[in-house]
Amino acid sequence: MGWESSEGPVPMTKDRLITWRVSELREWGIEPSCFMNYNKTQCTVNLPVTIYKTPDSVSISTVNHNGPMMEGNQYELQCDVLNVAPVQYLTVNWYKGQTLVDQTIFTDTIKTPVSKTSKLLIRPDRADDGAQYWCEAKLELEEEGPQPPPTAPSEHLSITVYFGPIINEAKLPSIVSVFRGYPLVIVCEAEGNPKPTISWSVNSTDIVYSETLTITESTPEDLLCIANNSVGSTTRRVKVSIQDSDCPVQLNPQRVVVKFGGPVSVDCSTYVSHKGMGWESSEGPVPMTTDRLITWRVSELREWGIEPSCFINHNKSQCTVNLPVTIYKTPDSVSISTVNHNGPMMEGNQYELQCDVLNVAPVQYLTVNWYKGQTLVNQTIFTDTIKTPVNKTSKLLIRPDRADDGAQYWCEAKLELGEEGPRPPPTNTSEHLNITVYYEPKINHCQDWSPTTGTSLNSYPNSYSLVGNPHPDISWKRESSLSQLNASILLNTYDSDQYEIIASNEHGYSTCIINITVEYPPKLNCSEGYEVKEKTPFQPPCVANGLPKPDVSFYKNGKLIELPYNPKWNDSGLYQLTASNKHGTVNSAFVLTILYAPVFHASQDKFVVAEDSNITLECNSSGNPEPKMSWSFENKTISTGRRRITLNIKKATSTSAGVYTCSAMNQFGHHEKNFEVEIRGNPPNYIPIITVVALVVALLVIIITLLICLWIKKKSTGSYQIQPVNQYEMRPLNNGGKC
Repeated sequence: MGWESSEGPVPMTKDRLITWRVSELREWGIEPSCFMNYNKTQCTVNLPVTIYKTPDSVSISTVNHNGPMMEGNQYELQCDVLNVAPVQYLTVNWYKGQTLVDQTIFTDTIKTPVSKTSKLLIRPDRADDGAQYWCEAKLELEEEGPQPPPTAPSEHLSITVYFGPIINEAKLPSIVSVFRGYPLVIVCEAEGNPKPTISWSVNSTDIVYSETLTITESTPEDLLCIANNSVGSTTRRVKVSIQDSDCPVQLNPQRVVVKFGGPVSVDCSTYVSHKGMGWESSEGPVPMTTDRLITWRVSELREWGIEPSCFINHNKSQCTVNLPVTIYKTPDSVSISTVNHNGPMMEGNQYELQCDVLNVAPVQYLTVNWYKGQTLVNQTIFTDTIKTPVNKTSKLLIRPDRADDGAQYWCEAKLELGEEGPRPPPTNTSEHLNITVYYEPKINHCQDWSPTTGTSLNSYPNSYSLVGNPHPDISWKRESSLSQLNASILLNTYDSDQYEIIASNEHGYSTCIINITVEYPPKLNCSEGYEVKEKTPFQPPCVANGLPKPDVSFYKNGKLIELPYNPKWNDSGLYQLTASNKHGTVNSAFVLTILYAPVFHASQDKFVVAEDSNITLECNSSGNPEPKMSWSFENKTISTGRRRITLNIKKATSTSAGVYTCSAMNQFGHHEKNFEVEIRGNPPNYIPIITVVALVVALLVIIITLLICLWIKKKSTGSYQIQPVNQYEMRPLNNGGKC
């Protein structure tokens, strides 16, 4: 057994345990498999490997927009997640403050790192000014992945929301009374973004650019406060009422706001001569004095209904000016709760939340603000005029949906005590109330699935898209049988079918129909050998189909052979078959035996011999099965045998001449081969004749030779004189001569 892998392959071993190990895995599409040679075949089991990579960066930005946003307009935010893998496990969560406002799930199956973008549409209002949006990339890598899942947040995007001015009408009454001889400062405040510019229209031509305006008895009867910014403008009309006053004193400040038990100090002054002035009060009265300035002072003011007044003796009479005093107390506690309900809430039902504010005063300045997360969702204002501490309750109706599961509601008690009050206004907040919303299941991604054998239904990869609260129970049904299945049982090659997923909880159910195609590696069940007739197409019968359909390769002596294969009579031998798909490869070797009709091999087939000669006729053939052979002569069988058959003819005679037929036959054919034999008689004896002829010829030659010699002797007989060669010719001296 061993491991096949593009990284860290392990050579084959006979041990019973073998470990695949890679110190730094860097191949995204790696598909390691463990193989084992078993029962004369090789089987393979693939290891599913998920390689993940957290993003290089997660960033948030606005799309096609820079700068502040306008209240009521729609804007698009974008979250860019760079180089993350695998994207099918990526979820992008959108937050406003700490409140989850949206999610984006990706279903791409690409394994290598990619960059992804999620977008969020928002329509901000003035309560969103300064809100912080951010996004978070989370890799939900299932049970085998790291816990908690890897997350990467973006920076926070603080948005600025521009909105038109709103004048604070509570601080600017529509009618203002001014005592003659006593100037009065009135204030126009407005909320807006950008900060509004405040101006006063005193008459048709005079414009005063200031939040404050000092009015006197000469001030026109009608005033107009104008609040303006780049978004818009608004106005408030103020009517001035001039009244005569017989009490020439002025208080500074003209109204005080004091925390219960806190110190207070107010000056009373006059610009006329008098016979005495002082303060009357149930706490901290000031004896009469002839000074022109006298101060009322209390170190710890604790009387709720106190009504101090400054008096002056003037023109033989006494006049008095009262000081408005507001004593406030912040709540002992602010708490939030549900009304007539405990535990989780049902999606779509209506529920009532209650905010209890204990011992707060004065209640006419109390505002209770309701928040979901960081978003202001409602306000309650009270108009009671009681000055002493009271308990107040504010209620909020909500109809939660599944997006509200885990939402945090809280309330805030705020005392808006006017210009003279503390800045910022005193606030007390409740704890956060986390709500749990129960809702029926929903399967967001219902997609067909192609698992491998040995995979359980519990491994369905889109289980992460299943939502419901409480968490749904999952059951499976096979459409062909409609029986409920055990989801932990491992799928086999016969389990491809249409299945129904049922997600259910106590509040409902959701179903999903998917096609499951069970994929598996190829299998070979080859025998040790096969037989096939020559020139007949051969397709290996031992490939058990895998899924996906395997690629089949056929080899002989390492050479690839195209299928179907039409073997020749001499192609018997050892062959190898290989079947492979993405789940594995198997090999098997077997012997292929070719069946064929008899074939004659070359041999001498014509004989010419003399009588009495010995002749051997050899007939050699092959075939599969081995052929039966026979010799026949003149239509009579004279000999039989197998494969190679020999016919011996001894001392051939003229009757041995003729055509001999060799026959070879098996179940695939019958062939014949003819052998021709020719017999010739003994040749005549020419040796004596030749001898006689030779003797006669020799005798004639001798006779002729003798006659020539005699003739020559007769002609050369005589005497000759010999001279020097250079002077004389040779001449005969006589007529004699000798042969």
